Amino acid sequence: MYLKTMSPEELRRVYETDLTEAFPPAELKPLGAMEAMRARGVYDPLCLYGESGEALGYILLWKHEDGRYILIDYLCVPAGRRNGGLGGQLLQMTRTLYPEDTVFIIESEAPSGSGADEMIRRRLGFYARNGARTLHYDTALFGVHFKTLCWADPPPEEAEVLQKHQEIYQRQFDRANYDRFIQIPLGPGEQPRPVSDWTV
Repeated sequence: MYLKTMSPEELRRVYETDLTEAFPPAELKPLGAMEAMRARGVYDPLCLYGESGEALGYILLWKHEDGRYILIDYLCVPAGRRNGGLGGQLLQMTRTLYPEDTVFIIESEAPSGSGADEMIRRRLGFYARNGARTLHYDTALFGVHFKTLCWADPPPEEAEVLQKHQEIYQRQFDRANYDRFIQIPLGPGEQPRPVSDWTV
């Protein structure tokens, strides 16, 4: 198996198939936003390929401009290949592509008391089993509530992670849209704002 950056055509195909299947509309940013961030040099869409060239999984990374902090924007294993350990292999192989002091930030949907909570807890458990630790602040993005995790060895101070997390979004959005749609952190007792479409 090997990891390779997807071409624009591959990213479009994956977006229209596997990503659309795996993520609800409220969590999937427009393809145009991914393409714009890629043009700025802060977005790495990677595909895990098998020995015969078949796509086994995808990890899309949104980089802070300092290069050390990276947000795991999406991690996806196609529906027919799930529950076979590919997600963990994808994570571990991704780490080898970046310097040892790289800090990965993860946003994973928070339990809400709905029927989807079992899957949500499984995702959180997956990251925990692979070495990520849950931070003490939550996040809400366009009205969707997320737990925030950090994957790094050794882990940095949480205040630094929070600052870099904020900056990743602040460099994508103007002040008005950041204040309107981005809640990093989501304060104690604070509710996510109404669900909104991603604003490029």
